[in-house]
Amino acid sequence: MPELSDRPDLDQLRRQARELLRAADNGEPSGVARLRAVSDRVTLSAAQLAVAREYGYRSWAALKAEVERRPAGQPFFVTLVSEDSGAGRAAAGASVRDARTGAVTDRIKPPAGESFMRVTSNGQGAFFLTASVNWTVGASPLVYRLQVDAGGRAGQLAPVPGDLLPPGARDIAASPGGTLLAYTVPDMTAPPSTAEAGLVDLATGERRIASLPAGFISRLSLANDGQTLAFQWQPRSAGEADVYVAPAAASDWVAQGRVLTGPGGLPYDAESPVISADGRAVYVTVAQPEPTGGPHWTRLLEAPAGRGQPRILFELRYQPHGGNLVYMWGPVCRDRAGDQLLAFATGYVYRIEISSGAITQLPIPEGQPYDAAW
Repeated sequence: MPELSDRPDLDQLRRQARELLRAADNGEPSGVARLRAVSDRVTLSAAQLAVAREYGYRSWAALKAEVERRPAGQPFFVTLVSEDSGAGRAAAGASVRDARTGAVTDRIKPPAGESFMRVTSNGQGAFFLTASVNWTVGASPLVYRLQVDAGGRAGQLAPVPGDLLPPGARDIAASPGGTLLAYTVPDMTAPPSTAEAGLVDLATGERRIASLPAGFISRLSLANDGQTLAFQWQPRSAGEADVYVAPAAASDWVAQGRVLTGPGGLPYDAESPVISADGRAVYVTVAQPEPTGGPHWTRLLEAPAGRGQPRILFELRYQPHGGNLVYMWGPVCRDRAGDQLLAFATGYVYRIEISSGAITQLPIPEGQPYDAAW
């Protein structure tokens, strides 16, 4: 029997009922059996009742009441914006935003003399940010924890104990709903490379260091169970950065991982990998030419972590602009449930429902964030 999460989403449960109804309508044996367990009718009401019973509730109304009693799914995300983006000094730093409207609910300034570099989230209101006095060389970045309450207000920045992560940890990725942090420590001497990468369990303090060939890892992303990792890897010798998928516990993420490839077996020329909640797919941003000429497309693809055909979730024709010379958006992140993605452009963010591809555009007048987490 499945269990409700601590912060269940009623819309997600409604989608489960609609998907069950479609399965039964199509004659799928499992869907038909689930509906017949509660009703002889193939209706939405019967599908909702079946979903409710599967979660241990006697009716859809009882399940709905329990969902409404519990806190809602994480409705806030955090963006990092610099003064150079046009935000100005007042808005630069970290902003907490409502995922339903895009409105700012709180702002967080980095400690004096520091700049935020990366942000990640466990999907339960806890965000982790790295900050440094210098983006390229010099002081080791610090890692902070930031708790956002149910009203979108941020607590105090709390330094993560220095013995949990190695000095210089810069890129980080939290396992949504878990206690794991994946991290990298860069060596910014030319050409840049990754000096160390690994996993740390914030609950136990256990740290597992991965062996790596010479090269640079960026854009870490962890599946919900912390078992699978996506990232970009660029060999130090030469070549383009490829997207990799690897077991997070692997002793060598690159050697034991595999390059994400398209149906033709060639690596994707992709940016901003975000792994799905279950680790079975990776969401990537690609720039693809128009076969008949004209501006190329910027597409957000759902690419299977194994072999298979990608699905286009969202696409825009490229329009030249100062914020990005190749793509129509920059950072991408997802919610903990794995139902929605956010793609950040200059002046706004696209909220994308993964199952249907439905798009909602929300304003971010401060400019394009350089990193974000939901």
